[in-house]
Amino acid sequence: MFKRILSVFFIVFGMVTLWASTSRKAMEFISNRRDNNAWWGSYQCLHGDLVSMSYLDFVSMFNQSDVHDVIKKTSYTGEKNIVLYLEGDSYTWPVRDTNFAGVAAYHFIPRTGGGNYHLDTGKRNILLIEISERYFYGYFTSLQMMNEVFDTTRKKKNISLVYSTAHPYYASLFPGISLACFFNKYINQNLQGNLFNYNFIMPVFEEKAALNYYVFNRASGDVVISDDRNFLFLKETVDRNDIHSSYRPLNADEITLMVSNLDTLYKHYRAEGFNEVYLSVIPNSATIQQPEGYNNLIPLIQNDPRLRMKIIDAYSAFKNTPKTLYWHGDTHWNFDGMNLWLDIVNDTLVSNAGNAIHL
Repeated sequence: MFKRILSVFFIVFGMVTLWASTSRKAMEFISNRRDNNAWWGSYQCLHGDLVSMSYLDFVSMFNQSDVHDVIKKTSYTGEKNIVLYLEGDSYTWPVRDTNFAGVAAYHFIPRTGGGNYHLDTGKRNILLIEISERYFYGYFTSLQMMNEVFDTTRKKKNISLVYSTAHPYYASLFPGISLACFFNKYINQNLQGNLFNYNFIMPVFEEKAALNYYVFNRASGDVVISDDRNFLFLKETVDRNDIHSSYRPLNADEITLMVSNLDTLYKHYRAEGFNEVYLSVIPNSATIQQPEGYNNLIPLIQNDPRLRMKIIDAYSAFKNTPKTLYWHGDTHWNFDGMNLWLDIVNDTLVSNAGNAIHL
């Protein structure tokens, strides 16, 4: 009898936990009511995303600096005649209009949620596509961007062949409907948070992390330590079999597909009325900090003679600077990396402004 009651309890508990981890409203309700200072609160990611994923907070070298650097504001004093639309990711979330030269209006379009535009014909409209290298293959082997970034004055289109044969698991008998519609893409993280992410459990994870780090010279979970042991990398960016990796071998057909899709996107958004469309790929930290064996994804795309889309080349600048441009325990660039990228972008914007400048 006791075993039956226990089994029923775990079945019900599992179903409720699964439902809560799938429901956005339920997750918001739970997270808003957890006191992070209490024993049942959530573990706080204070020292970088990779440090937190691997529970290596005790390794000071990987922790983000307490120095509060700033994102450079532009000192451009010329005419502001550009409306800048930036379709970006977490690398460019902190950027504001004051960081860009010659910009009269700035609109950030998050890639995770998509967005729209309504062009000002009295200004020079520029679309800047900023994307982290690890997302590049998955995003540009399709034309899904057309369904995510569109003109508000026109009906949103269902673009045929939105998902390429490179991703057959997205195939659907019903246009616009895929398996992703029925599953929360953050289900694993949510389950982790609801089942294990509590302050009172953290010492167990930290002890395991210390054992892995000091005894087996490796990190826990989805984190890898660099060969020189100075950086943490997201495992998927160094796994030669992962599409997000800096080291996964590429073939000519894959490059052709991505270049073709970029050219299609370029033609589409130019036809929509954008004066220019730029692509800027932010290298994986492993690409810059551990370049041996790099698959050359970025230069292969950027230097392809068939590519019509204009490039804002972060890769070359990052590769040739002596500065460290990434946090040691985070997937993102540090302030030096962000400011270097802004310098490159602003050089391009200034050339678009076409006026005398004072930088």
